[in-house]
Amino acid sequence: MTTQITMSERNEWYEAVKRYTTELMRIKGVSPSADETRVAEAVLELLKEGGLEDAYTVVGLDALESDPYQRHNAYAFVRGQSARTVVLLGHIDTVGTADYGRLEPFALDPEALASRQDELAEITPGLKADLDDPVLGQDWMLGRGSVDMKSGVAANIAVMRRLAERSRQGQLPLSVVLLATVDEENESAGVLRGVQLLLDLRTRYGLEYLGAINTDYTAARYPGDPQRYAYTGTIGKLLPCFLVVGAESHVGEPFEGLDANLLAAELIADLSINDALCDAVGEQRTPPPVTLHATDLKTHYDVQLPYMAYFYLNVLTFSTTPAELLERLRQRASAALERVLGRIGQAEQRWSGTPGERPQRSATVLSYAELLALANAKQGAQPVQAALAEEWERCLHGPDGAVRDARERSLALTRRLWQLSGLVGPAVVIFYAPPYYPHLAKRAGALQDAVEAVAAAHPEERLQAAEFYPYLSDMSYLRADAVVDLAGLIANMPLWQAIDQPRRPGGYSLPLQAIHALDLPFVNLGPYGRAVHQRGERVLMSYSFGVLPQFISEIIEHLAH
Repeated sequence: MTTQITMSERNEWYEAVKRYTTELMRIKGVSPSADETRVAEAVLELLKEGGLEDAYTVVGLDALESDPYQRHNAYAFVRGQSARTVVLLGHIDTVGTADYGRLEPFALDPEALASRQDELAEITPGLKADLDDPVLGQDWMLGRGSVDMKSGVAANIAVMRRLAERSRQGQLPLSVVLLATVDEENESAGVLRGVQLLLDLRTRYGLEYLGAINTDYTAARYPGDPQRYAYTGTIGKLLPCFLVVGAESHVGEPFEGLDANLLAAELIADLSINDALCDAVGEQRTPPPVTLHATDLKTHYDVQLPYMAYFYLNVLTFSTTPAELLERLRQRASAALERVLGRIGQAEQRWSGTPGERPQRSATVLSYAELLALANAKQGAQPVQAALAEEWERCLHGPDGAVRDARERSLALTRRLWQLSGLVGPAVVIFYAPPYYPHLAKRAGALQDAVEAVAAAHPEERLQAAEFYPYLSDMSYLRADAVVDLAGLIANMPLWQAIDQPRRPGGYSLPLQAIHALDLPFVNLGPYGRAVHQRGERVLMSYSFGVLPQFISEIIEHLAH
């Protein structure tokens, strides 16, 4: 049976979701920062607004343990007539606003930005065409967080408030948890704490989780795409890092050494935007890898060749394991180094003008685990561990006392290990740095059936179920596949901290046992927009404020029966 979502149903949601979105956007919550808790507090105020606080079984803030920014998630739980429970999930943090340039003071104020939309369109490709569209031109809300994803959290708040009202009247057939998390744009520390909170609620109230509805943003998958999407799986991410070691020399004798930047450039040229490294499942393909950071390790000017460089690569996955990616990268790195060393040899011969054989250059490619084994063999395992522990403490904080970036600390540990190994370049050491996002395929069950039923009931809305959510999300930590091979990750991540070992400040770990125990099915059904993480970020209001909360409500109704 198909039914159209009526104008009355849309309007019942629209004004509330628009207001909640605007209020949340106006609170700065760039991740990672203490400001994120201010957004969490605003979520609670909106949930409790109008005297609704006593309708919740429990509502409050949940602190992230040992968090340097003392951040909190916001959550609310309302007990219905059944222990069967749906989770409404969304993140409340955003990326920064510097990309807005001279319009940055208005980036968090949709009304102020709308009054300057012509000025914004002048510096934002594609925006003018959307604003001039005769049908949708007035349907866009501009600003940071508009679609990623204050509007998604706003939709969850509107749905949760309505369900809380029904609970007051004894008409709520199942139970509902709302969880608004911090840090999704950084390392997902919020949802990793949220996993434990959901387990605690399940134990305390005897809940049976049916699944989570995550409301992160959605977008067109190709130009002119008319569909809206619901995703029942999610993409994964690995962050392989490369310590590139050349050989020092005076710039007047470049062939006596080896420029590490040249080696790194050859590797980056081979690996970045290389679609041979994409995963494919069905008609979906991951975006190709890109470099997120690259630099040499010189800290001052002189005329010595830079003999160490460093970069890291964002690699998205549907099926590739950490060990498989590492081997693939090793092979490509070896081939790339062979090419560039051969080119250097040919250049030297042409430059010197003298024929004849010259010593052939060669390079070594090692994983972090292999480098550790070599260092242990040379120095002994105990001295190596003591030296790494010393480096761990030394590199934990920067000059200002703040905890240093996890990627930089991973590099510091790898450089120290290289020194302990006694090896000389040219060489490349491949290691992993946080964060790691597992990929998760779709899982058949009641939640997916409910999504497909709601999509079928409203063909005019063009809602299509797809498998892998194509952007990084907190959903990666809601469940785990039966067999997760993390051996290649753990052995090659300098900051990895096993849960059952004594805690070390600045370590990286995942609550794998808790994730397995939670085992929460999920769907991503979020607001629709464009230009996420760009100054033209915008959300389509008619769908996101009117249709989306109705979809969420109908999925919950479907699960209740």
